[in-house]
Amino acid sequence: MAAAFAALVSLQNNLRLVYTHPTHSFSFEEEQINSLSKTVDFLIKFMESYDDSHGARKAAAEALEIRIARAAQAAEDVVESHIVDQIRSGKTRSKTRSPRFLLDLQKVIQDMDYMRRKAINVKARSRVEAEQQPTQVISSTPHMTSNKATMVGFDDVLLQLLDQLTGFPSSRRVIPIVGMGGIGKTTLATNAFQHPLIVHHFDVCLWATISQQYSVHNILTQLVSFDKSSSGSVDELGQQLYKSLCGRRYLIVLDDMWSVEAWDEIKFFFPDTHSGSRIVVTTRHLDVGNHLGVSHLAIDFLDEENSWDLFCQTAFAEQGCPSELEEYGKKIVEKCKGLPLAIVVVGGHLRKSSMAVEYWENVVQHMNSILEYSTENDEQCLNVLSLSYSYLPARLKPCFLFLGAFPEDELIYVSEVLKLWIAEGFIEHFENLSLEKAGENYIRDLSERNLILVDAWDYNGEVCEFKVHDLVRELCLKIGKKEEFLCELDSPRTINRERRVVISGEIPETKTFDAPIRCLICEGGRLLLNFKLLRTVHKVVASSITDSTFQQLNLRYLKVDIDQKSRTTVYLPPSISLLWNLQILRIVVPTRSTAIAPYEIWEMVQLRHLEVYPICLVDPLPVDRLDQANDLVLRNLHTLSYVENLRLSEEVCKRIPHIRVLRLSYCDEVSLSYCPSNLGNFHELEYLLLKFDGNSKWHDFCLSLTFPISLKWLYLRGCGVDWDELTIMVGSLPNLVGLKLGLNAVIGSVWSPIEGKFLRLTQLEILGCDDLIYWNAENFHFPVLESLLLRNIPKLEKFPSGIGEIATLGLIEMEFCSESSSISAMTTLVEQEEQGNEDLQLQVIFRGDEKTIESFSKKVREEGLQSKNLSLYCQNVNSRVFDKFHF
Repeated sequence: MAAAFAALVSLQNNLRLVYTHPTHSFSFEEEQINSLSKTVDFLIKFMESYDDSHGARKAAAEALEIRIARAAQAAEDVVESHIVDQIRSGKTRSKTRSPRFLLDLQKVIQDMDYMRRKAINVKARSRVEAEQQPTQVISSTPHMTSNKATMVGFDDVLLQLLDQLTGFPSSRRVIPIVGMGGIGKTTLATNAFQHPLIVHHFDVCLWATISQQYSVHNILTQLVSFDKSSSGSVDELGQQLYKSLCGRRYLIVLDDMWSVEAWDEIKFFFPDTHSGSRIVVTTRHLDVGNHLGVSHLAIDFLDEENSWDLFCQTAFAEQGCPSELEEYGKKIVEKCKGLPLAIVVVGGHLRKSSMAVEYWENVVQHMNSILEYSTENDEQCLNVLSLSYSYLPARLKPCFLFLGAFPEDELIYVSEVLKLWIAEGFIEHFENLSLEKAGENYIRDLSERNLILVDAWDYNGEVCEFKVHDLVRELCLKIGKKEEFLCELDSPRTINRERRVVISGEIPETKTFDAPIRCLICEGGRLLLNFKLLRTVHKVVASSITDSTFQQLNLRYLKVDIDQKSRTTVYLPPSISLLWNLQILRIVVPTRSTAIAPYEIWEMVQLRHLEVYPICLVDPLPVDRLDQANDLVLRNLHTLSYVENLRLSEEVCKRIPHIRVLRLSYCDEVSLSYCPSNLGNFHELEYLLLKFDGNSKWHDFCLSLTFPISLKWLYLRGCGVDWDELTIMVGSLPNLVGLKLGLNAVIGSVWSPIEGKFLRLTQLEILGCDDLIYWNAENFHFPVLESLLLRNIPKLEKFPSGIGEIATLGLIEMEFCSESSSISAMTTLVEQEEQGNEDLQLQVIFRGDEKTIESFSKKVREEGLQSKNLSLYCQNVNSRVFDKFHF
C-alpha cells in the first residue's frame, strides 16, 4: 500500500532531523524518539520484504498495511505539530514539553509498536507457509529495452492507412481510427506519421493531442507552434493556421478525440486545398468515428500468435521465452485478451521480475482474481494494468501513484517529478547516493516496466521528459483514491481524510479548508494558505510575496508564480528561515522584476533546490565560531538557478560545496570582486550556465574563469572571447559532453580547433555567433560528437566536410545560416550516403526573401542534393511561413 510506505519513509526522514537539525533544537525525549525510529525502520523492511509475496500471504500483509498507514500518519502529525508549535512560540531551544504532547507521542509510539508486533506475527505465519512450498528457479535472462513504438500484428492496418493517406481522392479527407483505450490507435498513427513515405508526400505534418477535457486554444496552439509564432486568441490562432495551410498538402493527426463537439469547434480551420490533404483522428468512441468519416479504421485485438510475439518481445527481447516459463507465459497472455497495452505493461513488469517458476505461477493466479468480466472495456484494461501496480516494489508504489497528479497528456519533466517525490518523502536515504540519484533510478525502473513513455534523454543519458498513458493515469487516480493516497477535485468541497489533493480549476483566493492536507497541487489557481502541516505547494499563483506566504512552517516544497501584472521588486522576508525543512523553493518573478533574498537564506540548511527567476543573493555573514560555520553549510544544496551578479567569494564557495547545477547572470559593471577564479572550487558542478550582458567588456573577466573538471554541460552567452581563447578555456575539460554557445559568446571570424581537445563532447550548439566565417574542423577535432546545431550564423562560408566523417554523428541541424554553408552541408550529407553512411540526418531551415529562396532552391536542384535523410524547409521572412522543399 503506497500510503503506508510513503508515511513510514517520510516519518523516518523527520525523525532523523529531530536531533541533527543544525538551526533548531527541538524538545523530544531521546528514548521515545529512538524507540519510534526503530519501529519505523522495522516496518519499512517488513513492507519491502513482502514485495515478492502473493496470494494469501500478500492479502494478510495488505490488510495490515491499512492500519500501518493510519498509525504512521498519526505519528507524523504529532511530531510535526510539536515542531511547528515550538517554532511559532520561539521556544525551539527550550526543554519544556507540554503534557498533551507527551501523551500524544506516547500513544502513537504504542500504536506503532502494536503494528510491529502484528507484522512479526504475519511474517512468522508466512515463513511456515513458504517452507511448505518448494521453489524452482531457473537462470535469469538478460533483457533489452526498446523505446520504439512496436507494431506487432498491425502491418496490414498500417499499409491500409498509408494507402488512404497517399491515394485518391484529392479533396481533403478525414480518416478516423477507432478502438478501445490501449488498443494501439496512437501507436498506429505515430508509425504512419513518421513513415518516410508520409514525410516526403506531405508539405506539412502536424500533431495535436485533444484529450477528454479539451481546449480549442490549446489544440490550435499545438498546431501552429511549428512556425514559432503561436500566440493570440482562438480566432487569431485559427486564422493563422488556416492561412499557413492554404495551398499546401498537409497531414494533421488529432490524437485522442472524445467528443463530436471537439471536432465541430475546430473543423473550420482546416481548408480543403484539393491537393490530397488528410486529417487522421484517433478516438475510442465509435459515434465520433462515424460522425467524422464515411468509413473508419477499426483496430481489433491481437490474435493469439501476435499477442505471444508482442509479449516475448517485451518480456524477453531477442532471447526468447525459456521453455520452463512458456506454459505460464501463454496463460498470462491469454488473460490480456489481445490488448496491446496490457501485454506491453505486463511484459515490462516481468522483464524486471524474478525468473522463478513459482513467481510466474503466482502471477497467473493473481491475474485470475483481478481480470473479472466487465462490460466496460476500459475497466477491464484498468484491471490488467493494476497487476503492474500490485507487483511494484514498495518503494515505487507511492512514486507511481503520484504521477496521477499531473494533467492528462502533459509532458512531464523528470527534474520536477524528483523534487516533488523528495518533498513528499517518498525516496529513502541511501548511503553514498543522493536523493536525486536514487530518484533517477526510480524513473529508470518505471520506464523499463513500460509504465511511463519516455520522450527525451538528458546529457547524462538519463530520462528527462516522459508522458503517462491516460489509462495508466486513470489507474493511478483510481488506486490513489481507494487507498486515500491522492484525491483529484474539479471544484472546492469539504476535504476529510485526504492528505494529497489535486485541484483543477480556478479556486477563489478566500477559499480555505480545515483539513490535514500535506500536499496541494493547484493548476494555476489562487489559494489562501492556512494549513498547519502543509508541506508541498505546487503551481499556485500569488499576487505578491508576503510574510503570510511563509507562515506554513512545515513546507518542504513551494512553487509560486507571481502575477505578471505586478512589476515591483519581490522581497523574500527574513521569516523564510523559519521553514525548518524547506527543501525546494521555486518562484517565477514577473518580467523585468527581480527577487531579493535576505541573508537568512544562507541558514536554510535543508535547501536542495533554490530556483527563483531572477534572484539576487546578499553575501552570507561571516561566522566567528568554527562549530557554527560547520552547522551553516548548505550541504544539501544541489541547484542554484538564475542568480544575478553572485560574488563567488571563498565564504560563498564554502557554504555550497556540493552544488551540481548553477545558473548565473552578470549585468552590472565588471568587477573582479565577483571572484571568477573561485568557480573551480565547485568540485561536483555538472551543469553551468553563464550569461553576460555584453561582449568585449566581459572579455578579461571570462578569461579569469576557472572551470571545475567535473563540468559536463556548459552554456555561455555574451562572453566576448575569441575562438582560440574558448578552446583554451574549456577544450581540455575531461568530462564536458555538452557545449552551447549563445549570442556573442564568441567573437572572431576563424575557428581552427586543436586536435586533442573536446575529446568527450557529444552535443555542440552554436547560436548567434554571427562573426564566424571559416570553421576549419576535421573529424578528429570532435571525435565522439553525436549532434550539432548551427543557428543564425549568416557569414559562415562553408560547412566543414570533415564533420560529416565523425562516426558517432547522427544529427546536424542548420537554421538560418548562409546559403553557401547550407549547400555545403547538404553536399556533405550526399557524400556520406554515397560512402555507405545511412545514419546521418540533416535538417536545414533556410530563410530569405522570395528572390533569395528562389536562387537557393535553384542551386539545390542543379546540384542534385537529394537525400532520404534530408529535411529541407524554406522560410519567407515576410510571411514567417515554413515551406517544405520537394525535390
